[in-house]
Amino acid sequence: MRRKDNAEAIKTSQLSFFETDGNEQPMETEQKESENIFLFDNGRIEPFSTDAFTASTLYQAVDSFSVECKLVRPEESGNISFEGKKPSKKTVPLLVRKDGECILLDSWEELESEPSRLANVQEVLGALPVKQVFVLKRK
Repeated sequence: MRRKDNAEAIKTSQLSFFETDGNEQPMETEQKESENIFLFDNGRIEPFSTDAFTASTLYQAVDSFSVECKLVRPEESGNISFEGKKPSKKTVPLLVRKDGECILLDSWEELESEPSRLANVQEVLGALPVKQVFVLKRK
C-alpha cells in the first residue's frame, strides 16, 4: 500500500509545467488554450487569466521538452539533439531552470549556439508570442 502512495506522489511531482496526468476530464478547447497562456515577468512565468488585462506580450506554450544529459563518442556530433519532432521556428525557447527561474531566448539558434545554458535546466518550453486583443460584437 505504501509503495502505491509513493509511486503516485512521484508521478504527480514529475509532471511538467503544462502536463496533466490523464485522469482529468477533457476540457473545452478555449479553456485548455487559456491554461497554456502565461506572462513572463522578472524571470518568472505566471499563468495568465483571460479575464485580466495586460499590454505586455503573452506566451502560449505549444511544445515541452525535458532536458537529459547524454555522453557520446568524440566522433559523434556535439550539437543539441531532439527526440521526435523539432520545435517550430515560429516559437521561442523558454528555459525553466531547476530553481524556478526562467530565461527567454530570442531563437532556437541562440540555444543551439550555447548548449551549456542547458546545464541547470529542467524543462524547455517552445512558446509562441501572442498578444491580447478585444473583439466587439454587435448585439
